[in-house]
Amino acid sequence: MLTELSTEIIDHMLHNQYFGRIGCSAENRILIEPVMFFYDGLYIYGITRAGTKIDMVRKNPNVAFEIDEMVNPGVWHSVLIEGEFEELQGEVRDSALYLLKNRKVPVFANEKPGTLTQNPTEAEKTVHPIVYRIHIKSKAGRSLRL
Repeated sequence: MLTELSTEIIDHMLHNQYFGRIGCSAENRILIEPVMFFYDGLYIYGITRAGTKIDMVRKNPNVAFEIDEMVNPGVWHSVLIEGEFEELQGEVRDSALYLLKNRKVPVFANEKPGTLTQNPTEAEKTVHPIVYRIHIKSKAGRSLRL
């Protein structure tokens, strides 16, 4: 039977998960990507790198965010959030980085994480973190138990 999740269960799931998926769209293109996140009760915080996702949310900050929990094939829970993407700077960014301290910038094997104070050279494949948050406009959850 499909049921709605309570606000308490939705918040519990968001507080206890580390991985989710962000969906964005711009210029007739749709993208869904896995991300590591932190939920503080008000916002979804994340850390990422420059790329297609960032290009898209800079053009259209409206995003969807989703997490799942599958207990077995007949029991699962899912939370869906609609919100607005915001890149963070200054003290707000620093506070978010503290919350995200155990999350890492995604890098490929031939890259290394960098900081904002570094000036990357062409020879170095350094990835500089982009810190963001999602302003939650709505959240809903569903559960299936067969």
